[in-house]
Amino acid sequence: MAPRKVVLAVDSSPVSLDALKWATKSLCNKEDELHLISVLESGKSNEVPGESAADDAGECKPDPTALLRTQDLLKQCKDDAAGAGIKNVKLTTLVSCVGGANDMARHIVDYSDSENADMLVLGSRGMGGFKRAFYGMVGLGSVSDYVTKNARCNVVVHKMPAP
Repeated sequence: MAPRKVVLAVDSSPVSLDALKWATKSLCNKEDELHLISVLESGKSNEVPGESAADDAGECKPDPTALLRTQDLLKQCKDDAAGAGIKNVKLTTLVSCVGGANDMARHIVDYSDSENADMLVLGSRGMGGFKRAFYGMVGLGSVSDYVTKNARCNVVVHKMPAP
């Protein structure tokens, strides 16, 4: 089997870390190219709705402390993937200038499209339909909903097993 390009979106949440553990042990082959990505919100205080990272690349910067935490997290995730036998791991931090779940999801989709990913993996908090509908009315969407509807590649949404 030819190596695949797998994008895995991670953050510090337990479901995201469980998705990493599951994907590196059960889904990814040791020859696959694994892209670990994380999306941070911009640390700027004068955000303009509808503005994208490309529109404001000069001023769109993450909070330096959050950036360091995310870089440390990505390095730990890379070590975990290497421990599972995956050697070709790339790390990327993306910055969302608009903020919110839909913008973060857009960055994940855009990244996977630009890398011609074969598969995109992310964790899901398992928000129920009522909460998702309510949050949708106030402009807060589910990242996994957006990704599954808009990604060009196969998408795997991992849910943590019930305790």
